Amino acid sequence: MGLTETILLIVVLIVAAMALIVAEICTPTFGLLAVLAVAGVGWAIYLCYTIDPVAGIVATVVAVVLLPAFSIAAVKIIPKTSLGRRLALRRKLTPPGQGTPEAEDLGRFVGRRTTAETILRPSGTVRVDGQRIVAQAESAMIEKGRPVKIIRAAGTHVVVREVES
Repeated sequence: MGLTETILLIVVLIVAAMALIVAEICTPTFGLLAVLAVAGVGWAIYLCYTIDPVAGIVATVVAVVLLPAFSIAAVKIIPKTSLGRRLALRRKLTPPGQGTPEAEDLGRFVGRRTTAETILRPSGTVRVDGQRIVAQAESAMIEKGRPVKIIRAAGTHVVVREVES
């Protein structure tokens, strides 16, 4: 292989490595494409050493500095592109428990007193206004039939505290 073909192959390997890094950022390949990109850069560096040892050293230093810089820049720039806007999650996620309709309904029971319908160790059920609700004891186990107070709604269940009768 002549010098021109070697240089062309080096350029192709570097461009392919950059494309693989972008693809790795955009798709969940768990590092497979990143490993292929590093292998491509390694092959390009090897080819530089076959041309001239000084060219190999320069290529190694440039790869060590520019590969991480390119990766960081790609992570920062890709979400701002039209492709990145389609891939990235833009809206803020709701706090845990707020995405379920039951969570908002359960908030109206906070402060109410009821009795434990089952043993809460720490999870069980209570009944409020004829509605059976999953409950979790705040700390210790609560026996069936003991009076409890609903202290907060947490997702699809309520947290209760045992109270004196």
